[in-house]
Amino acid sequence: MKTIQRIKNVILLLAIITLTISCNSDDNGGTIIDPEPTTISKYVVGFQAFPVGQASPAEYILDLPSLESLTTGEISVEGQGIPLRGWRFFHSAGNTVFTAGYSDDDKCIAYQLDENGALTEKANFAFQSTLDNYAALDDDTLLAVELTYGGLSDKRFHFINAKTGLLEKIVEHPIDIDMGSGTVEDPGSIPWVTGMILRDNKLFVSYHKWLADGSYITPDVDRAYVAIFQYPEMELEKIIEDDRTSPIGVNGHSTGIEKTENGDIYSFSTSALSAGFTAASKPSGILRINNGATEFDTNYFFNVEEATNGGKLFWMDYVGNGKAIARIIVDDNIGAWGVFKEQGEFFKLVVIDLINKEIKDVSGIPIHANRYTSPMFVEDGKVYLSARTGPAIGNNGENADLGETHVYIVDTETATATKGAKVLGLALKGVFKISN
Repeated sequence: MKTIQRIKNVILLLAIITLTISCNSDDNGGTIIDPEPTTISKYVVGFQAFPVGQASPAEYILDLPSLESLTTGEISVEGQGIPLRGWRFFHSAGNTVFTAGYSDDDKCIAYQLDENGALTEKANFAFQSTLDNYAALDDDTLLAVELTYGGLSDKRFHFINAKTGLLEKIVEHPIDIDMGSGTVEDPGSIPWVTGMILRDNKLFVSYHKWLADGSYITPDVDRAYVAIFQYPEMELEKIIEDDRTSPIGVNGHSTGIEKTENGDIYSFSTSALSAGFTAASKPSGILRINNGATEFDTNYFFNVEEATNGGKLFWMDYVGNGKAIARIIVDDNIGAWGVFKEQGEFFKLVVIDLINKEIKDVSGIPIHANRYTSPMFVEDGKVYLSARTGPAIGNNGENADLGETHVYIVDTETATATKGAKVLGLALKGVFKISN
């Protein structure tokens, strides 16, 4: 009898639970559970359009619906995209794309996807002098430092909140200033930052030296420099040097130094007159700072000029698995700043094995131009970048109509490239993926 009673009790309990669930799910009186919000992701590009007449190139920020938009068809801002003012830099941190004006505009604008997936301006702030070098320290912080051409001023590091898009603080520091004698013959020199990497609460900052008279002359081309700061205090710990190659990085890039998965830091030096140097006495090469160390590795130096398939580096960016992708200057004898043009036969693309010191030419992409190279975009092991082919543009715009820009998708394991979407403009100055 006790067993029968237990069975009845269990049946009664199940009936009560069933009735309760039925009542709670009733459309008229039950609790409505909101569905989980859907995350929307989009690909965002910085778009450099064709100039009109003698005007400067027009810049846009444009969102694309899928990765396929980079691989097939055409990318255009006709009837779409957000127009921007003047020539600009494009960088990202977390799910925010930042674009800062150069010379013509003193605003840094943050763009995010709203709840409906539309690309919208989140915030903006003004700066005193051009923000020239950038680093995403993490998903929450973008660090940018001002460019100064002359005068013995401190460097101004801008800490930007990637979630709000707003400037949080500015930290000023002199880094490495040679006061000189204050004369025309000896104006002193100032640092110009070319790359920033955060590792183990230390900020590694590579830089060139420029004469403080605004002449763009590099007074010391015989060594590489990196300043090391304690972070977040931003206290200068020390400056390290290496005389096996020249100063690190190139104007307009943010990738003078790169960090690998195991914490090693690699830097590249160009030593190229056509890339803005006023003299070149040391070979173009790659240095390493081992994980946990704060000095250059004396047992590692990759002389890129002497390597098979090598030459003078213009740009290098880390891909993963010990490999970097790079542009090597085809001819360094085309004059000062010669490769800083929107179109011309300036670069070949290569894959560099940093560990084994090997270089492979990338097949499938012709000799090309790409004046300023924002951080490239990598997804599923493939690299997406913009390149323009065609003869150099003359002083009066000759040959401009003979150029053509495409996205190229590079497989670094096979050192091959596939031509993707045609860009109806001069370049994509950055490719980013963000989510709301």
